[in-house]
Amino acid sequence: MKLFSLRILLNAAAALFLLVSASSCIKVTPDNGDQAEHYIGFTSSIETKAPVESSADMKEFAVWAAYYIDGTLDHRPMEGIRVYRRGGLWMYDDLQMWQEGDWHFEAFYPLPSELHKTEPVLYEDALDVNFTAAHSGSQTGLEGLTVNYYYGPTASYDLMTAEADRSYPTEGGNAVQFTFSHLLSRVSIAVKTTTDDVTLKSLTFGGMSVLGAYNTVGHPGQWQLLTDFEELSNVPSGSFSDLNDNIPPPLPSDGTSVDVLSDLLLIPQNPGTAQVEVTYTIGADGSGAGISETKSLTIPADPVWAPGRHYRYTLTLGTADVTLNIDVVDWEPAEDNNITW
Repeated sequence: MKLFSLRILLNAAAALFLLVSASSCIKVTPDNGDQAEHYIGFTSSIETKAPVESSADMKEFAVWAAYYIDGTLDHRPMEGIRVYRRGGLWMYDDLQMWQEGDWHFEAFYPLPSELHKTEPVLYEDALDVNFTAAHSGSQTGLEGLTVNYYYGPTASYDLMTAEADRSYPTEGGNAVQFTFSHLLSRVSIAVKTTTDDVTLKSLTFGGMSVLGAYNTVGHPGQWQLLTDFEELSNVPSGSFSDLNDNIPPPLPSDGTSVDVLSDLLLIPQNPGTAQVEVTYTIGADGSGAGISETKSLTIPADPVWAPGRHYRYTLTLGTADVTLNIDVVDWEPAEDNNITW
């Protein structure tokens, strides 16, 4: 994929968002009145945080909708509309009414426009999302949401998607059930020791790709690492170094794990190119003065990072060696990621 075509897509998406925003001047809620059941509305059954675990700070997301009559795509009444929370309800501008027929909905979190850039900028997060509705004339074979470009050097955004099919009025009411799924992998780095007077001086985790695309031509429902953008041929790999200032020296000598890098949100990939470099000292007073050690470890290729999984890597610091343990856990119970609207 050439960058100039990406820019065209990004500019088109920006123009569409401005058009939708300009026309969105009526703000109503579908929670009262005799005609409430005729409107597509929103209610929330979760709150969320980033990374999304259960439910507390999910602010805004985008929704696309395709409307079908007798199995044929008629039109797309929602094009990445902004859905926001107010007074405990999910709301959007210019309320849409149900029409008899079949509907397909797609949602993306966070709101893509927050990360939209007309062209990629090194070290700044960027995202471009578009929606393809299934129809008989489709030439690409793609359906649903496509991430044309995601650049996440800060590893701080939890990308999620959801989809739902509805038939109206046979299913009745206005509630559409979304179950969000994570597109990224969650990675954490911790250290521990059973040796007295070990002080962690620095830890760097890097070498993974932070540039990719999702659900593109030839890669349906999968991530593709993008390493051959001509204008970004020298894009650096991800690199993260963040010593927790709350870790008092020395480290606990009873084998208690201490988080150093927590909840990095990274593109699913084979992590075999990533490395951890750690510097620590062994000293009598815990001040860091003493024997200094610097060790580098390559992250094993197995397990491969998968979407929606949490990978905890724990380094055990010894007098002259460092070992690595991997713990793969569920991100959170699946039932916690439901939104009804």
